[in-house]
Amino acid sequence: MGEKRKRFLIAILRFHGDVLLTTPLIDEIKRIHPKSILDLLVYKGTGVLLEADKRINHILEAEPSSGLNPIKRLIEEIKLLRQLRKAKYDYGLFLTTQWRMALMGRALRNAKTAAVDDIKRRKPFWVNSFSSIFPEAGDSHIVERNLSALKTLGIERKEEKVSLSLTIPEKVEESINKMRKKHSITGDYCVFHPVSRRDSKQWTKEAFAHVVDHYRNQGLPVVITSGPEDTERNYLNDIAAITKRDFINLGGKTSLLELAVLIRDAKFFLGLDSVASHLAAAVGTSGVSLFGPSNPLNWKPWSERITVISRGGSEEFCQKHGHLEGKYKNCLCYISPERVIEEIDKIII
Repeated sequence: MGEKRKRFLIAILRFHGDVLLTTPLIDEIKRIHPKSILDLLVYKGTGVLLEADKRINHILEAEPSSGLNPIKRLIEEIKLLRQLRKAKYDYGLFLTTQWRMALMGRALRNAKTAAVDDIKRRKPFWVNSFSSIFPEAGDSHIVERNLSALKTLGIERKEEKVSLSLTIPEKVEESINKMRKKHSITGDYCVFHPVSRRDSKQWTKEAFAHVVDHYRNQGLPVVITSGPEDTERNYLNDIAAITKRDFINLGGKTSLLELAVLIRDAKFFLGLDSVASHLAAAVGTSGVSLFGPSNPLNWKPWSERITVISRGGSEEFCQKHGHLEGKYKNCLCYISPERVIEEIDKIII
């Protein structure tokens, strides 16, 4: 008889970009155990980028902590814990530090489990809920941190190139081709994604408008994208009101996979610390990503083709963001559009 197929659970309760950053870990598990059965546990809706990934057996969904009323949330959580216990996993990798992860770790009876360290979680209940604890990222990237979990489980990594991966279904290719035709997106073009979940992670509308005008004056079509939320689409409309030249506004009109294809075929990409920059890394597009509060050593796009411009913390006080606590005062307001254009031109020349 052959070796028993190993069952793995990867639990990542964060956002779309964080889920995408698990793909190098998925690659490595499949290199070591090609016949393994691998499930992914994510927040509801955040696994959409990996739904077509044939390496994943099943995507389990957990409700965000604030997503339901307390009674219904408890019922759903009990159902999920029972499902985890029934699956009989051999290994569990817990990549975020919500307290509910401890209960999930305990539900994986007889499995080897590893959870990420957190100074706020160094208590017996957390530590004793898992077989081992692996260090936080420190000055390393989250991708490297995730991969380090394997060592704590006694799994030796193979020395292979580490990269993000993304499976694009044919129907997504077809839908984006129709969109290109509808909006006359032909030949060379660039994609800007100027929105992020947090205001302090965003650049100024005036700066984006300046860069739009610069490349439109060079005859390059500029496609600007956003999520479907009104706040994001309105942000794009505000940029349009400032620009002197027109751009192709696809705010709220693409799914994340459609956005990935649009970025993949672009001449270059300009974005922020958001899922769009990680999509650019996954599809191999050159570009520039702007960082403020987040540590780029941990969260920069996992690609040598994307340049990160980070404001840092030494610039003068910002009237809009300087009053914020901790890292959130490190905004992007003092990154000049000229600096961004200079970095982009290094890519496209």
